[in-house]
Amino acid sequence: MYQTTARPLESDGPEPIRAPLFRTAVEAFEDEQRHVVLDLGRARSGTIELLSHYRCRLDIVDLPARLREMPAEDDDDPKAVGRWVDAMLPPTRGESVDLVLCWNLLNYLPRAVIEQLGQRLVERASPRARLHALIEYRATTMPAVPLSFAPAGLDLLADGDDEAARQITAPRYTPKELEKRLPGFASEKTMLLGNGMQEFLYRR
Repeated sequence: MYQTTARPLESDGPEPIRAPLFRTAVEAFEDEQRHVVLDLGRARSGTIELLSHYRCRLDIVDLPARLREMPAEDDDDPKAVGRWVDAMLPPTRGESVDLVLCWNLLNYLPRAVIEQLGQRLVERASPRARLHALIEYRATTMPAVPLSFAPAGLDLLADGDDEAARQITAPRYTPKELEKRLPGFASEKTMLLGNGMQEFLYRR
């Protein structure tokens, strides 16, 4: 199982968020088979601790650290987005991905980038693969930088830095729009969470 340095959760942070679809995706690993998880977020001790109970390989991308390098939508080079996505993703090492953890990061990606990412994810996905995401639904604005989500058991905790207090417009992607931008994935279920975000689970 791949591990990297994880920042500990703050003890005085917010209450855990119940995320039933995240629980569904992780509990599928109780079949004792080996699974591969691609985490697009930051390395968090909660994620590593939770998945250590299953036969998993965990690849962590830390997409939030790369957002400033993301090509602009009006970039003159049409292949720039694809190259940026390719540079982020780890080598497959001959294994297919069974679960992609997007956390809240799709909210911070333009449609063209989501589509390029989706094309590469489906190429890596196993026939039983799932993709989990948290999408801004009720709020018209969101933190300027992604909050960092991590499991607390099978619930989720979110925290952010000082820059997260600044707000930007939320794209509020719909399930159908994301399904269109994630070729090869079909919406399995969506749920409205207590924090006002919508939880999405897609299946290969």
